Amino acid sequence: MFQLPINEFTTGDGIAGMKYIPDESVDLIHTDIPYNISCETKIFRDYRQANGKKKSANISFNFDEESIKKWDHNFSPIPFLDASIKCLHPTGSWIIWCSEQQYGTLRQWGEDRGFHPRQMLTWIKKNPLPMFRLTGYRQATEIMIWIAKGPIGRKNPNFIFTHQNEMTNVFESPICSGKERTAHPTQKPLSICQKIIKTHCRPGGLVLDSFSGSGTIALAAYSTGRNFIAIEQEEKWNKVAEKRIREYQVVKEEKTDKFEQIKF
Repeated sequence: MFQLPINEFTTGDGIAGMKYIPDESVDLIHTDIPYNISCETKIFRDYRQANGKKKSANISFNFDEESIKKWDHNFSPIPFLDASIKCLHPTGSWIIWCSEQQYGTLRQWGEDRGFHPRQMLTWIKKNPLPMFRLTGYRQATEIMIWIAKGPIGRKNPNFIFTHQNEMTNVFESPICSGKERTAHPTQKPLSICQKIIKTHCRPGGLVLDSFSGSGTIALAAYSTGRNFIAIEQEEKWNKVAEKRIREYQVVKEEKTDKFEQIKF
């Protein structure tokens, strides 16, 4: 039977692709589902470097109707969640980036299926976007839901509790900037995804991202000594993700070479 490749980027439907993953082989499903909040224009601040200086201009991404339907329009998370059950190991968890409107649906799904909805995890943005129209609060947070497939305890190999001061359900990080920033409009911080993976996936384990975008979660897995399966329906983002992995490999090799040259 055909199986999805490990540590490569697969172009295709994230839900249909899961039938090509061996049963109970995944230690952590960490993904960023469509939020169902799209409008014709998305605006975010571009913090990439320009001529050595930090940019702070707002950039608009205009999507036609067909593009919106592809990734963030009339999306139901239930088919994805149901399809993912067979892939996940009994000691594994789902940690899913979601909108506030989706949180209750995801939690109810976990309860209805006999799993263990645990907690809300929150990213606090150190540099939230301005609210130019002054019609509401600045959106300074995004959330994830943690659902465990089975009981969570110290003997669970996919729950790596470290220290009390590190194990909070709040993660502070600025919006992606500089060299980390890609053109993907919903990119998440690499540092947060690395922290999630180091806590919820054993070393050498397997992380699944069915909506991989520009590959942040895959890179987080790879850079922390885990493996990944990444599925993304738009090939252009897989090319971006592949480039990010290659760049990481180059930097890692350069650091290794410099260390080996040190004379003790």
